[in-house]
Amino acid sequence: MKSGVADPKNLSKLLKKAGKGEAQPAAGGHASDDDPIAVLIFSFLLWEATTKQATEAMKKLMAATVDYNDLRVCLPNEIVALIGSRYPYALERAQRLKLTLQSIYLDRHEVSLDHLADMGKRESKAFMESLRGITPYVSARVLQRCFGVHLVPVDDRLVDLLVEAKVLDEVVEAGACSSWISRQVKSQVGLEVSDALRTYVDESPKPSKRPGTRPPVLAYDLPVSEDEVEASSESASGGTTDSVDQKGTPKASDPRVGTSKKVKKSAAKKAPSKKAPSKKASAKKSTSKKKPAAKKATKKATKKATKKATKKVTKKATKKKVAKKSTRKR
Repeated sequence: MKSGVADPKNLSKLLKKAGKGEAQPAAGGHASDDDPIAVLIFSFLLWEATTKQATEAMKKLMAATVDYNDLRVCLPNEIVALIGSRYPYALERAQRLKLTLQSIYLDRHEVSLDHLADMGKRESKAFMESLRGITPYVSARVLQRCFGVHLVPVDDRLVDLLVEAKVLDEVVEAGACSSWISRQVKSQVGLEVSDALRTYVDESPKPSKRPGTRPPVLAYDLPVSEDEVEASSESASGGTTDSVDQKGTPKASDPRVGTSKKVKKSAAKKAPSKKAPSKKASAKKSTSKKKPAAKKATKKATKKATKKATKKVTKKATKKKVAKKSTRKR
């Protein structure tokens, strides 16, 4: 984050007004607070939402699924149906949650983060940030609540409120703001500061929308759909590079489909111009080859003509000699 953008004094004033805040269960009170996966799921529900919304959604998810693996295999649309389509960024949230759980399962062959307890803080942070679909807010909250890493979770909603409170002079990335706030407070009061900021978000009116269209919230690794994974594997194996769906037809919503078609059309247009010179060159080569053949034919014809002429001359000469000899004998 650029220097001069944030004001530490205004941050301390804001924290004093907010107070200690209400101590919140790490997993929303519907699962064990010691389970990192439960904390991960609740953190995904808290991201860009209020505590009340996240608590109700967590209750619905836990009641509708048998275990975390059951939630992992749910389709994003099924997760949206459980938490409600009016939930903030419901589809994106569901896609990211499913993708993160799937990333953990592919790495550990189970939906569990218990192995991070035996790792150092840097290794744990690197692993969490490598998970696909995860956001800086979710990663920071799980690391803070479960593994003792000093990080204050921040999302875009809190960033907008900090801009309105003049703690920030401009909108910055949530991850950069999280790192800055973590440096301003001591690790001993990190949880208290996080609870105070969460209470501040819940009690504050929803900030006004940012001008223009909302860009996708960047994670450490952007979520990739199954269609894009299939397209990338096909391109690696020498297949087509267009993004296709499960039926094999290009996706209309994928912006890369348009670019690939343009490339094909431009290549098709340029192809005749490249082939035409080759045809001309071949034609020139063929004509150049025919000329030596014609020269050879003329040479043969001249040789034959000279041979015939010499034969005629020799024949006439021999006849004259024979005639002279016969006259002498007489």
